[in-house]
Amino acid sequence: MKIKFVYAILPALVVYTDRVPEGSAGCANAMVVRIRPKYENDEGLLQHELTHVKQAYRLLFLFHALLYLLDDSYRLHAEVEAYRKQLEYSADKDADVARFAGFVCDKYGLRADRQAVENMLKGV
Repeated sequence: MKIKFVYAILPALVVYTDRVPEGSAGCANAMVVRIRPKYENDEGLLQHELTHVKQAYRLLFLFHALLYLLDDSYRLHAEVEAYRKQLEYSADKDADVARFAGFVCDKYGLRADRQAVENMLKGV
C-alpha cells in the first residue's frame, strides 16, 4: 500500500490486491485505487487509475460516481481520458490504441463505435 498525490496535493491510496472486478487489472473508487499485484510495476495502469481519482476530485466524488454510473457519454469520456493517459506509457502505441478501444467498447457497457473510440484515443 502506498499514497500517491494527484494535482500535487490531493491524496490517493494505492492498494495492490486481487480484490478487483473480474477481468480487470485495476479499479479506482473515489480516492482508493486497487491494482492486481502482478501489475504493480505497470506505470501506465497506475496512471490510468489515478486519472479516475482526478476525475472524482474534479466532480466532488459523488457527482463523478453518479455520472459514471448513469451517463454513457460521461463514462466514455472518462475512460478515453484514462486510456489516453495510459497510452503515454505504452511501448507499442498503435497496438495499444486498438486494444484499449476494444476494452472501452466491450467492458464498460457502452455502445460505442470501435473506430470512433480509436480516433478519440488518438486525439483525432
